[in-house]
Amino acid sequence: MVQKILRTSLKILFGIFLFYLISGFVIIPLALTWAIPSQGTKVLKHPVHLRSVGFNPFLLKLTMNGFEVLDDQGQVMIGFDKLSVEVSFIDLLKKIYHVKAFELDALKVNAELLSGNKVNLLELVPPTAQPTKSSQPATVVNKTMPLPVIIIDAIDLHQAQVHFTDKTITPHFSTTVSAMELHITNVTTDPQAQAKIKFQADLDEKGKISMETVLKPLAQPLDVETTFSLNGYALDVLTPYVGKYTGHELKDGKLDLTMDYRISDNKLTASHQFLIQRFEFGKSVESKDALHLPFGLAVALLEDAQGKINIALPASGDMSDPKFQYTHLILQVARNFFLNLVTKPFSFLASSLGTSGQGTDELGYVRFVPGKAVLSDSQKRKLVTLIKGLKAHPKLHLEIDGSYDPKADWKEIQADTFTKDYEALRKESDRSEGKVYQLLYQRRFGIRALWALAKKYKEGVGNYKDELLDREIKRQLIEDAPADLNALSILAQARAQSVHDFFIDHGFAAQRLSLGRPQSTQSSMGYVPLPFTLTVFDDKQP
Repeated sequence: MVQKILRTSLKILFGIFLFYLISGFVIIPLALTWAIPSQGTKVLKHPVHLRSVGFNPFLLKLTMNGFEVLDDQGQVMIGFDKLSVEVSFIDLLKKIYHVKAFELDALKVNAELLSGNKVNLLELVPPTAQPTKSSQPATVVNKTMPLPVIIIDAIDLHQAQVHFTDKTITPHFSTTVSAMELHITNVTTDPQAQAKIKFQADLDEKGKISMETVLKPLAQPLDVETTFSLNGYALDVLTPYVGKYTGHELKDGKLDLTMDYRISDNKLTASHQFLIQRFEFGKSVESKDALHLPFGLAVALLEDAQGKINIALPASGDMSDPKFQYTHLILQVARNFFLNLVTKPFSFLASSLGTSGQGTDELGYVRFVPGKAVLSDSQKRKLVTLIKGLKAHPKLHLEIDGSYDPKADWKEIQADTFTKDYEALRKESDRSEGKVYQLLYQRRFGIRALWALAKKYKEGVGNYKDELLDREIKRQLIEDAPADLNALSILAQARAQSVHDFFIDHGFAAQRLSLGRPQSTQSSMGYVPLPFTLTVFDDKQP
């Protein structure tokens, strides 16, 4: 009797085992091979293909081969050659969801940005059902459910490729990230567990991407350290975008980019380091979206004598602040950098030399004593610094704009003229100082004007307030004469020429200098400023 029960039990166990094998090796693969394309096509509203499915019931390992989702033109939107997932059966009995390996080979993604800023891949996302309104108030359950124990030993992505096309601009922009290799280890629901990510890929076969990240994804607050680099990227790929916003093609250029991020205790510290080499704009293109900004001047300011552009953009923020937005932070940092570059070019030039001038455009002008065209020692030292900066940026051209203050300069010119005329007249005669003043006044304004003025300072017959009269005569001779714009223009040209000659004497290339037209300005703190203008040097001009 016992033997019969034993034999029957063995037969039942063998049957169960045989059914398990047949189900695992045959039924489940066949069912999934039919169900996934059939149901996937219904849900995604796009054709879904699947070549085969395999399942190993002993290892709890599922493999899918030849999966594709096609668009309306029969092109692959998303697909892969092989997906493999292996789960630990023993840990599953312990209610531990342990994925020993997750591997995806030859992933293919073709993303398109269409008119109206629509992304083709979003067509695969089913519409979200709107919640129905209920007259009964919702019951709030304030219970924190413990997370299940999930362990993923490794996630691997091999030879993946993502192709992106932006069809909203003309010509269309296309880029491909290929040869993607991703390796992620130690992903768990333990908040203190540290996951590691390594990623590398080719960008358009003209650049190399690499990234390494260490993070605690479920830690509170988030703890992350990551480094991203892009090396040797040929910038001519970006011509559609450059043409749209600058109105010029991108003829040449190579980019190296390094980004470091640290997040700890809700504090973000980031650095962005750009190295651009051989950057050069090409011919002009028509674009209604082109920004009317001095892009050529910006490049000339950034580029050094070796044709390299080094840009460092640090950023930091408090992630616990409700107003914190990462995108806003980065855009603000970039905006401030380029705004200062365009609006304060001399300040930027000074900062590149380590002499920022307290955030002002100190290198953007020199100062002259009113009425004079001689450079002081302090202004000469400033010009030496400016020459050093311009030599370090060979694409910059300097325009020297001669200037004059019609009040301060003319007053000093008249004072010099008065002194010269006075000294010359004293040498010609033995008249007293007061008599010389009166003769100069008579020559300038006439004998009747002199009589009228003297009458105001008469105390009696033949008696005048001589000291006050002489002072008023001198004041009027110096201050009341109408400004001679020709004389002021000559002064402005002399100032510009003295600056120009100083540059030449210090070995600066004459073809990178030009003299602007004399212009009126206003003195400040007792000095007359002579401004400079930076433009782009065109070495093709004769």
